[in-house]
Amino acid sequence: MALDAISTSLVLALVAMGLAVVFGLVRVINMGHGAMLALGAYITWTLAQHGLPFFVSVIVSALLVGVIGLLFEVVLIRHFYDKQFETLLITWAFYLVATQLIKVCWGTDLHSMANPIRGTFTIGGAVIGRYVAVVSLLSLLLFASAGWVMYRTSVGIRVRAMIQNREMAMMLGIRASAMYRAIFALGAMLAGLAGGLISPMFSVEPDMGTLWLVRSFFVVTVGGLGSLVGGTLIGSALMGGMTTLVSLVAQQVFAQTVVFALAVIALRFRPAGILGKKAA
Repeated sequence: MALDAISTSLVLALVAMGLAVVFGLVRVINMGHGAMLALGAYITWTLAQHGLPFFVSVIVSALLVGVIGLLFEVVLIRHFYDKQFETLLITWAFYLVATQLIKVCWGTDLHSMANPIRGTFTIGGAVIGRYVAVVSLLSLLLFASAGWVMYRTSVGIRVRAMIQNREMAMMLGIRASAMYRAIFALGAMLAGLAGGLISPMFSVEPDMGTLWLVRSFFVVTVGGLGSLVGGTLIGSALMGGMTTLVSLVAQQVFAQTVVFALAVIALRFRPAGILGKKAA
């Protein structure tokens, strides 16, 4: 059970990372995150069907979704960074349009991706799939890299300066528009990467992003806004661990509902999240 909870939490953290980057760093509630994830899964599936190696397909799909996110930011989002409600509506419109385009281009049938790393292995009597283990390790690697960039590089210093005081950072020569654009494109790319990586683990279908969007939103908010690494990992551990635990005594749908309800209750008493700080 412990291994199931850990792997579930790390997969959830991987999926939520793109949303955490955009939501936590530039304060945009990217409701299009789920559609970007679905696009990543569909592009990966399509490229793999045409003979491209799976992991190459994942990388290409992540880059393509990143480009889509960049264009979306340049055309629309950049004009509304100071208007949270407007960005919420615009990104939700993107989700609806992208989902319909997926149905037009790929249809509404379920697709399945062959497992690129077959087999299982046993740790302490618990059995875990090799591919699930690889995805979990990749998730840890991504978060370790994000932590290193944020706290050990000049790029991270500039990003944190922008978060804490945008006006002062701009006076010191930091280009807010370029940084916001890069962060939004990175968030889209991470969503596409997550969609590609989870495509062998779940069915690929047009509305697959909806549930993942909801899960990601709770992970980011419960963990704490602005806490990219620690907050996202803690939020995913709580959400994933609780889901695994409740699933032992109830059906998956009921377990997910219970976990969402507990998350809402937690946010009622701590709106800023576990590691989040209250606005001054």
